[in-house]
Amino acid sequence: MIKCITFDLDDTLWKIEPVINRAEIEFQKWLKMNYKEVYQNVSIDQLRKLIRQTALENPKIKHDLTKVRLCAYNKLRNIFGLSENMPEDAFNYFMKYRNKVELFDDVEDILGKLKKKYSIGTITNGNASLEKIGIKKYFDFEIKASDVGYMKPNKEIFQAAIDKANCMPSQMVHVGDSYEKDIIGAMLLNMNYIWINHNNVIKDNIESRYVINSFGEIMKVLEKME
Repeated sequence: MIKCITFDLDDTLWKIEPVINRAEIEFQKWLKMNYKEVYQNVSIDQLRKLIRQTALENPKIKHDLTKVRLCAYNKLRNIFGLSENMPEDAFNYFMKYRNKVELFDDVEDILGKLKKKYSIGTITNGNASLEKIGIKKYFDFEIKASDVGYMKPNKEIFQAAIDKANCMPSQMVHVGDSYEKDIIGAMLLNMNYIWINHNNVIKDNIESRYVINSFGEIMKVLEKME
């Protein structure tokens, strides 16, 4: 019997690429208004590379995207001799747009229905705010890589969700879009899974009855698991 359902966030509840693209564009506008020297010398692509490089150079914090981004902004502060509050101000401005997402069709309707029957949680490598997005009310708990110290598909982050839900893995279903991060991770701990396979990727070790193409198909798959 299924008692708990956990969800990935980015590309599971909303499409992340347009969100990040918009956040980066708005951030560049903010730099132009507040730190013109950075704007003139650091492009969106260069900033992306800086953040990736920062994660590689700091393995102890690579699981925490907030700390990585703040560390990257602090590098900019040091390079250009900016004000002490620049990294935090920059992060807060970027996150304002990072949390402006457009939910996939049926997400709120389905979450509302599921909450009446199951415990609902999240398992995410990201740093989105459910509260700022406006959907925190649907969830009983959140498991973040930044809190656990490990990113999906590591067993530790899925085990943290199992512990929080106080369920057996067989009583849980994890829903996600990434085969490598979500489905492999769930399988490692014998959790049930629903794979939102946006790109119709073929994997021989996946049961086709637990593969869907859109969020709206979740309910019919759950019915098969009961």
